[in-house]
Amino acid sequence: MSTLNATLDAQFVEVLQVLIGYNWVQIDTVEAVAAVNKTLQSLVKRHKLQRMAVRLHGYPSSLRIRYWLRAGDVKTAMQELFIDTKRSRELYLKVAGTESLEDQATLKMTGIEGEIGRDIERTFPTNPFFSEKGSDDGRRLLGNVLKAIAVYADDIGYCQGTNYVVAVLLLVMKNAQEVTDLDLGGLSVQEATFWVTISMIRRNGMADLWKDKMPGLSRCIYLFQQLLRLHFYDLSAHFRHIGMHSSILVTQWFVTVFARVLSTAMLVRFWDLFLMDGWKAVYRVALAIIEELRPKLLTMNLEQCSDFFRKNPNLGLEKAFSPERLLQCAFKFKVTRLSLKKLEKERHLEYLRLRLQQTPLSEEHRMLFPTLEHEGNVEAERKSFKLIRSKLQHFDTDVANDTAFLRQKIEIAEKAQAQAMSVRYAIAYELSEAAIELNERIEIKTRLQSKFCKLLATAITEATTSSTSSTGSSFTTWMNPLKLINKQMGSCLEHLPLLSRYADKGSELREDKDPDDEENEEIRQNLKHLDILVPRLAAELRLIRRSLVYNQRFLRPVLQRTQRLQRDAQLARIEVEEAQLFKDRLADQLLQIMLTNEKLKNKRMQQLFAEVDE
Repeated sequence: MSTLNATLDAQFVEVLQVLIGYNWVQIDTVEAVAAVNKTLQSLVKRHKLQRMAVRLHGYPSSLRIRYWLRAGDVKTAMQELFIDTKRSRELYLKVAGTESLEDQATLKMTGIEGEIGRDIERTFPTNPFFSEKGSDDGRRLLGNVLKAIAVYADDIGYCQGTNYVVAVLLLVMKNAQEVTDLDLGGLSVQEATFWVTISMIRRNGMADLWKDKMPGLSRCIYLFQQLLRLHFYDLSAHFRHIGMHSSILVTQWFVTVFARVLSTAMLVRFWDLFLMDGWKAVYRVALAIIEELRPKLLTMNLEQCSDFFRKNPNLGLEKAFSPERLLQCAFKFKVTRLSLKKLEKERHLEYLRLRLQQTPLSEEHRMLFPTLEHEGNVEAERKSFKLIRSKLQHFDTDVANDTAFLRQKIEIAEKAQAQAMSVRYAIAYELSEAAIELNERIEIKTRLQSKFCKLLATAITEATTSSTSSTGSSFTTWMNPLKLINKQMGSCLEHLPLLSRYADKGSELREDKDPDDEENEEIRQNLKHLDILVPRLAAELRLIRRSLVYNQRFLRPVLQRTQRLQRDAQLARIEVEEAQLFKDRLADQLLQIMLTNEKLKNKRMQQLFAEVDE
């Protein structure tokens, strides 16, 4: 019974996956299926069907904002404030400084509110909803929400970039309301925009990018720079060569969460993933965009790159990507939370090393680690860092002592390997010379044998024609020579092997005897007849046979020398491989010692800095 149930479950999942793939079933239907019973809920969760539906087709337009609110855990945020959906409006109106949703928030001319007022005019000025010639409703809503966010999240305040995120949210909701009944879970458009933005700040890591001086931006740029080097090393090297920093590319992308570079259709699909998967989705999309721009960027110098990004805020991505293709390209890049965590750990270690560094910071390090130039008591830190360096010094001393012996053995192994390679090259050269000579001797033998066979056939034909012997006697006399000719002609069709098969023919060539010694009495008798009947041809035959004997005297020693060199070459190859293997093992041991020491040193360094920074 359990086997039958398992089969039915598997078939059900396959059917549901097909329906999701063709967009016949969306996430709301998948969730409805999961709500039927615990078995279906377990199947949907185990096979990640909800995630599959969002990845392939995104959220339904009419339900998108509601799903975004849920992904941002807005309900929990409200509960922490002891408010519900109804009381949410009171909170929003209070922080926005308005009495109703139809009012316009008053913005001061200075401070944060002054910045908001100035940025409202610069936010999507060509879009009718926000343009000066429009209904002015878009600007009113944008100002209300931005002021509410700045007051509510007073630890964040306001950052240029937030305005584009809020503007796109308002635009998405406005467009959705025009074509469908938009489900905002009982919230108004302003409230929904406010809470989605707050969820990005509190749940999706935008706080550190929108705070004063953007402390999290350098971390994001560092991680992207490492991913760029990993996936597009040629482009990373090109940027270093022309003096272009990654921040020129991605600062605006990250601060606005791609609100300025992607079309609305692409952006909402990306935000579906961003609110579900977090920053790994950001890096994936950034790499997908870089992959599209890479051929063009590789041909540009610094000035051309700067002009390109300044003059093309949308980068022509609408022509290059559809929403589906953008995400397909993004999913090709393996960026996981674990890999990002590993890169962040590497960045922290680099930060600690730079704090201990006694030399001035490079321009790149100042950009990637801006807090290094704004540390506290310099004199106190100098003393602390000196103490840390002294406590870490023994790690370098220990590893130097531990690795000195191994390095010496590696040098000896390298010399032995070089000597073995030299011997192998010498043998290989000698073997190639011997092979050429052997091939020439074998070709000479082949030509002489072929010539002998043809001439013998001609001689017997002429002798038979001119003979006056009786038919029976003639038949008896030449029957065996004809067999000999057939045998010789057959051997003429054989091709001597190449060097790789010389060893197989070695015994055959060693066993060859002088052709005159191989003649039996019948052949000798036949040759005597040929001497009488066709003396000229018989003389030529004997001359060819003498040439064969002469060639054979050179062929045997060349073959023996070639076979000996083949054996020597095999032994030399084995010796080189063994030397390489021995050296690799020593190098692995050295690497393990160094990695273990580095790991212990980093751990101790973090402990010492934790004590100093307390």
